[in-house]
Amino acid sequence: MFLKGNQKESLQLRLWFLIPLTSIMLVTLLLNILLTQQHSTKDINQNVDAVAQHAENLYREGINNSASMLGAVMEVLATDQELRLALAHHDRAKLLQRATPIFGELRKKFAITHLYFSDSNRVNILRAHQPARFGDIINRETTLQAQRNKQTSYGVELGPLGTFTLRLVTPWFDADGHLLGFVELGMEIDHILRVVQHIDRVKIFLLIDKQFINRKEWEDGMRMLGRLPDWENLSELVVNNQAAEEIPVKLAHDLQQHMQTEQIFMEPIMTGASTYQGTFRPLKDVTGRNVGRMAILLDISKALEEAHKISHRSMLMGGIGFLSLFILFYWLLGFVGKQLEQQSQHLREMAEHDGLTGLYNHRMYYRRMDEEFMRSGRTGRPISLLMLDIDHFKLVNDQHGHLAGDMVLKALSELVAHSCRMLDIACRYGGEEITVILPETDKTGALEIAERLRKAVEAYPFELGDNKEIHITVSIGVSTSSELIKSSRKITDSADHALYLAKERGRNQVVYLDQQYNAN
Repeated sequence: MFLKGNQKESLQLRLWFLIPLTSIMLVTLLLNILLTQQHSTKDINQNVDAVAQHAENLYREGINNSASMLGAVMEVLATDQELRLALAHHDRAKLLQRATPIFGELRKKFAITHLYFSDSNRVNILRAHQPARFGDIINRETTLQAQRNKQTSYGVELGPLGTFTLRLVTPWFDADGHLLGFVELGMEIDHILRVVQHIDRVKIFLLIDKQFINRKEWEDGMRMLGRLPDWENLSELVVNNQAAEEIPVKLAHDLQQHMQTEQIFMEPIMTGASTYQGTFRPLKDVTGRNVGRMAILLDISKALEEAHKISHRSMLMGGIGFLSLFILFYWLLGFVGKQLEQQSQHLREMAEHDGLTGLYNHRMYYRRMDEEFMRSGRTGRPISLLMLDIDHFKLVNDQHGHLAGDMVLKALSELVAHSCRMLDIACRYGGEEITVILPETDKTGALEIAERLRKAVEAYPFELGDNKEIHITVSIGVSTSSELIKSSRKITDSADHALYLAKERGRNQVVYLDQQYNAN
């Protein structure tokens, strides 16, 4: 249809096909590159998330292990009768005398930095780590929880310097169950952060919200630690001084800007010769407040380099594939053009004919009927229609199976086609209903043809295979065009109504319905 050996038409076909094909292939190539980049980004993000989860687990595990260690130390302290007696009598001098050497050993062996003794009203009697300071009421959450629950409480609390301290508080009771006071052990969590920060290719920074820190105390603390305090460096955050290294100013600003967004992962950050991909984990104190964020940065320089290599390879391979396909399709189109007409004809056959019976299908029935009415309008010759239906066809399917039913329907269609005249048009109307259009045929001729067909079906042995055969009958409704029946729809409705009457009257018969719907 498209190619007839003409070079111009062949070129037009190639252009018609290859221009959109080229566009699609280029878009596909670009999408492939984009998807490769997205896949690389997804892999990097998943890696960052896995590292962040690992860091978070290490942090929690470190807190729990340290709390368990503090609990074991507390159990040992609780057996010291001198300490218990001194706490019961609020004897600060005795507490100081006994607790000082104990605290020295605890600091040396376990890095414990705080040891408090407070009375039952939470008034501090002794800070073994800071003896000169006492008499104040301890209102930290760990102590309040221990008082409320009358049992050991622990958790991480944020100090005035923006540092985190793990505190464990235990209420001590006498033999009668009377509260003697509270004993608190505390330790900085630097050792836990160092463990987390030693994850390969990872930088971790703790960013603390300024609203939880006293500026003056923080600046004094920074000077005491030998660091230059810069409260105004970031608008809302300060960097925890327990970090293993100073955070670059630009990196700190990038981290703060990202914290103001709702994105899970940061945009890659360049610092020095490395590129980092980051995410955040909330830092909560013992009260459950979000007091800051743990910024976890993974060095993705090597991953990005590998992603770029993959992207370049994808572009190269895609370009080669694109060129190869272009040449292949250009060559194939010559062959394809020669096959189009044959395929087109085959498709028309499939579109116009029923797949099982080979008769015209339902759609073609109305098209051919419309054509016959147009011709009848020109010639004035009548049109008749037979509509036949297999009697008790459901029993055939039920008793012999649907495959046998298909064989019967196909054989019946062949019998009808062979019984028709050359000008007659047989169609499968639907299900087991078959229509036969009889051009230039009046009532008498239509009834003769219908009766002859009915007898032929009744006498015909329908083979089912395995040497089995059955006999069937059909009911036939007949109608002829007239002054009142001038369209495909009306003659179809009339024949269908006649078929219904044939069924009602006992089947295996022919019924004609005229324009007044009188049956005979």
